[in-house]
Amino acid sequence: MTLIETADIEKFMGLYSIGRDNGQGSLHFIRIKIPGGILKSNQFRGIASLASKYSRGIVEITDRQDIQLHWIRAEDSLDIFSSMEEMGFTTDMCGQGFTGARYGDVRNIICCPASGIERDELFNCYPIVKDLTKFFTGNTAFLDLPRKLKISMSGCGADCTRSWINDLAFIAVKNLYGEIGFTILVGGSVGASLPGPRLAKPTGVFIRPEETFKVAVAVAEIHRDYSNRESKAKARFKWLIESLGMEKFLSMLESKVGGKLERYDGRIFSKQTDHEGFKPQNTEGYYYVNIPILGGRLTAPLMVKIADLADEYGSGELRLTPTQNIIIPNIHERDKDSLLKVLTEMGFPMDSSRVRWLSVGCSSDFCGKTLNPHAKDIIKDIVEYLEKHFSVETLNSIKLRVNASGCLNDCGASLVADIGLIGKQIREEDRVG
Repeated sequence: MTLIETADIEKFMGLYSIGRDNGQGSLHFIRIKIPGGILKSNQFRGIASLASKYSRGIVEITDRQDIQLHWIRAEDSLDIFSSMEEMGFTTDMCGQGFTGARYGDVRNIICCPASGIERDELFNCYPIVKDLTKFFTGNTAFLDLPRKLKISMSGCGADCTRSWINDLAFIAVKNLYGEIGFTILVGGSVGASLPGPRLAKPTGVFIRPEETFKVAVAVAEIHRDYSNRESKAKARFKWLIESLGMEKFLSMLESKVGGKLERYDGRIFSKQTDHEGFKPQNTEGYYYVNIPILGGRLTAPLMVKIADLADEYGSGELRLTPTQNIIIPNIHERDKDSLLKVLTEMGFPMDSSRVRWLSVGCSSDFCGKTLNPHAKDIIKDIVEYLEKHFSVETLNSIKLRVNASGCLNDCGASLVADIGLIGKQIREEDRVG
């Protein structure tokens, strides 16, 4: 057994954790936090190297723009943490399975994956997400929340960050005077914890860009100080919102931020997009491409190839999306056709239906709560069946979204999909399956 120095453990406390797995022979997983979902090609290769050495050469992109490694041995964790630190990464503080309402943290903040490059974008929210991530990561004042807190921020005018199922969602809007800011939704969650699945509620307030940081911190403080600590089942932020009501919550929020919040009663979303396929950027002559990764699962060799494409055709940058895909930005229009051919040869047909980009599957094969077939396999089978039996035009016209989750926690957000599947054990005579 490796001798572990106390100083080594203290170095990583509050910044790194391993979670518990219970399936496919995996005992632990590590969820690498990718702030805003943006990373460099060399970092992507570094994660591929970790996967090759510790995770059977496989990674999973999550719907919060993280990357998960499975089959992690506890005795390897400090070596992995050291490598992650060198690459500039931490982890989400997830998966320990603590009893009681405690040790929750602010999870990776979902960011519009086309922030800063989307044509006709209302606001580039990535710098705010990056600052908030830096503030909350390892901050001892926010490492003992009653339960996790999930935040999202979209600046493109679309719901590309699944705003309705986050505890706190910022959406860029224009007020009556044409000023750009954010309105917020609160109390969303699709999980089974009480009071059950809830869509986030519109607050009807207008937040100026310079106020977003303190509003996010204030909401985290309200969750920390007032959410239920007596019952883990009632400790999510949605329970507090249900208990307080919107008027009382806004009064508390205004007290925290030190002033009356402006009101907003306009449209919440101004367009529909999940940034799929090739899209023109806000810089003339440049494009980004969204590569569909069904279920978000990748092998280490494929990661290296994608990193190479980012270097050859883009600027060496990669972006993870909330639908488990990968974006390569900053592609010059002269290289578009060449890259399209390469991606098709790699098994990523860019003329596929939108359902291939929009569908999500959770890691049900590792949680140990469901049997075969697992969520990611189901998503792959359904999407391929639909594309075989229906034309791209038909599927695109109905904007179909297929999500699958292995259990009632609904990590794959099946409840907000057009076709949603949730795994559930049934008892048949003396057999449970």
